[in-house]
Amino acid sequence: MLIISYVAKAQQPNPLAEKYEEFTPIGKVQDQEKFYKDLIKKIPETEKNRKIYDRIKGAIAINWLHDENLEKFKHYDKSVKDGLSLFELTNILEKWLDEQKHMEWVDVISKQYIKDIENGLRKDDFEHAHELLLEISATVDCINGDKSSALAKINEALKDAKMRNMNYFKDSKPNFISRYAFILDANGQTQKAIDTLTVSVKEAESNPKLLSTLKTIYAKINGEDNATKYVTSLQDEAYQHYYKALESKWDPIGKPAPTIAITKLNGQEFKVSDYKGKIMVVDFWSTTCTPCKACFPAFERIVADYKNEPFQLFVAGIAEDKETQQKYVDKSKLTLDVLRDPDMEFYKAIGAKGTPHKFIIDPKGIIRMEGIGYAGSTDREYYELKAMVEITKKHAADNN
Repeated sequence: MLIISYVAKAQQPNPLAEKYEEFTPIGKVQDQEKFYKDLIKKIPETEKNRKIYDRIKGAIAINWLHDENLEKFKHYDKSVKDGLSLFELTNILEKWLDEQKHMEWVDVISKQYIKDIENGLRKDDFEHAHELLLEISATVDCINGDKSSALAKINEALKDAKMRNMNYFKDSKPNFISRYAFILDANGQTQKAIDTLTVSVKEAESNPKLLSTLKTIYAKINGEDNATKYVTSLQDEAYQHYYKALESKWDPIGKPAPTIAITKLNGQEFKVSDYKGKIMVVDFWSTTCTPCKACFPAFERIVADYKNEPFQLFVAGIAEDKETQQKYVDKSKLTLDVLRDPDMEFYKAIGAKGTPHKFIIDPKGIIRMEGIGYAGSTDREYYELKAMVEITKKHAADNN
């Protein structure tokens, strides 16, 4: 009887866990804070429920930081302990660093969090925050004139590359290399900085920020005109490499794209047949897929390249409701055309195997090429997709 009672008790729902499910969709931090204050009056914080409360307070801290309210952030920041909260925090600090904004905050917070992670006070679940905080802190030190400290930290970050070399977070490696080169140059190692950046551009381990860094450093020795020509030649070399590598991936037989109708985020119907005569790219994604979202800057460049040609690119969101998708689109200011495939009907019919997974459909509605995963950098993603589109374009012209 005792065992049965114990099991029954164990199976009872956790009221705080249920409340947490109510908390997560709340959009405004002011509303999140009010929810938390009302909740803690009803369910006091205990050792048993502290982890859930830490998640709630950690989310509130991050959102106050996002809203640039440092005082409010400090009130809750001891609860920023898990990998997801640390990931969001590093995103904010990295953005501010790139914009040269709130640099004192970036300096203080990055240094404190490095210590806390190293002392086990915060858990770097993704094994990403520590290495990124090191490079952020190193860059701030360099900007502030502490070049030796910057070099020591960036070299430590160089050794601590657990997630940087994985194609998961947007531009992890190009951003690191750009900061590394900036610090090398500041420490008098200009040629090493140029050589490091050159290899990255040749290997398409690059993004606009890294290209700008190379132009700036190269121009100091060789002049601005030569720097522009040098970087452009490296970009051309990288693109041609991917074009040649992907030519053999063209499917001369192909298969017809599915005829299933789904809807766009704006409510209009979508069918592949409505876009015959155009080259079309369809990429599957979700708001919880970090590599999916990392692809978007390259996609936006592709859309800009082909805006005056018979071309269409869609990102098809799977297994999510309209509200979730719309919230992400609004918050991120995404400009891409979004499809809704909540029941994954189109996803299954076309033969997708995960996210991100892109398909290139020729003007006759035949699937000719596909690519799985994020390429690891904005430039490589751009080169690969542009090559696929150009190869499809070439064959379409040959077949007419």
